[in-house]
Amino acid sequence: MVCPVSLLTSPLKLIIHPNDLDASHCLHRLGFKSVPSVPQLFYAAVEGSQLSRLFLQVSQAFSDSSLTRSRYCITRSPLDSPALLVEFLDAPSLSTITDSVKYAWFLQVLAKQQLFFNYQPIFDLQQGQVVAYECLARALTDQGQSFNGQQLIDAALCMDLTREFDELARASCFQAIAQVLAAHFTTPQNRPWFFINVLPNAITGDFQSLEHSFQQVLDLGVSPQQIVFELTEVEVLASQLELRQVVAELRRWGFRFAIDDLCGSVSTDHFFLEFRPDVIKLDRQLIAGCSRYHLKQILLKSLLQSAHELGVTVLAEGLETIEDIDFCRELGVDYGQGFGLALPERTPRLKSLESLKFSNAG
Repeated sequence: MVCPVSLLTSPLKLIIHPNDLDASHCLHRLGFKSVPSVPQLFYAAVEGSQLSRLFLQVSQAFSDSSLTRSRYCITRSPLDSPALLVEFLDAPSLSTITDSVKYAWFLQVLAKQQLFFNYQPIFDLQQGQVVAYECLARALTDQGQSFNGQQLIDAALCMDLTREFDELARASCFQAIAQVLAAHFTTPQNRPWFFINVLPNAITGDFQSLEHSFQQVLDLGVSPQQIVFELTEVEVLASQLELRQVVAELRRWGFRFAIDDLCGSVSTDHFFLEFRPDVIKLDRQLIAGCSRYHLKQILLKSLLQSAHELGVTVLAEGLETIEDIDFCRELGVDYGQGFGLALPERTPRLKSLESLKFSNAG
């Protein structure tokens, strides 16, 4: 079919049907105008090279729900043409295109494997020494943009690429750990644990990937006993039975297992009973101010007693003040992590708790 010359030469237009009044106001601010014959639609005449930038502006201005509920089309049809409404019959959600534009950096990170890691020390609160490090994924693009772990997870979830991201993060992290051990922990006796964040749904349903991870760790000369898989951002689990089986297999290979954000977004009883983790990480919402708030102290004592009766190690996250650090140590909390103890670093360094407290107090 040959298109009329007038249609081929007509300006390209991005037309959006916003889902609410706030979205309409956003479009006005971005320079969109109402379609005269259909005021519910808004349009902007654009050059092809401008579309990516305009979609990015829309994605930043709209809420996530508005992006999902609003629809769009790109057309050369005249604004008064009946064909315009016909095109909107099958118009897709605005989020289908804005997500791709918004997270183009994430696709670059995956394709070019642009991850690196910072290491946050985890202290034995009773002995005052570093026993482990949490590996915190970061990304740096060719354009100099940097992204933290939460931004990476959000992008992976939004783009439905959690499995691809998790596999890259795991493989990259194992390589980084091997390099750190070779450079800084040459004596087997002083080698720490390394906590690695994983998304639960990303490690279920792909047993071959886990087998590859196990073999990679062995090939790198890293002991599986030094790796703690930390389930983070606990989404609605696709299959609790499958996750239990995965955890059992990881343990059989020698890996350890931790639960993040306990008492924050994670149910205490569920994970104690279902998974019996080696370590539980108490959420910063519970830990912050625990030296001052009686209710938090009661909850902490109860959790600590239950965990220790089950042989589970307790780690307090979000320790930022000397008072909270001292309270957790005196209560008998095993491990601690937080800005009051040590900031994440590109190069892990051994520290003692006493010297670090002294430097912070000064």
